[in-house]
Amino acid sequence: MKKKIVLVIGVVIMLMTSLVVESCRSDDETDTGQNFSELYGKWILLGYVSNGTFISYENSGAKECYLILEENRSYNGRFCNSLQGEYSFNQNGEFRFLDGTSTMIWSTDPDLMFMEEQIREGKVRSFEIDGNSLKLYYSPNDYLKFSR
Repeated sequence: MKKKIVLVIGVVIMLMTSLVVESCRSDDETDTGQNFSELYGKWILLGYVSNGTFISYENSGAKECYLILEENRSYNGRFCNSLQGEYSFNQNGEFRFLDGTSTMIWSTDPDLMFMEEQIREGKVRSFEIDGNSLKLYYSPNDYLKFSR
């Protein structure tokens, strides 16, 4: 009888532990139908949308600008400067660039400096992926636009 009680108590404890662990999972592990693996990899900067107007960088004739998002939540890239640091996101599409460093070479291209600033200063707050297109929103309607 004591063995059965101990066994039942053990099973109850295991079930309760698994429920607690499940409820404590980080937000980005929650299954929401979004395939987060689509976020990882190299993204080429196309430009940005501000006040409904697309400002293209793609055909500017300047160097290729890019952002690489690693699965381990690190990033690196090149805009005016080389950038690297960490980022976070969750199932609600919330996205943040966290600790980061940058070379300070700068550029004479104000649009390129503006786009880099959105990342370097952690202004990006959400993301959207549509096929080979990535949008990093720095306001509800304004975003940096990338492609694969």
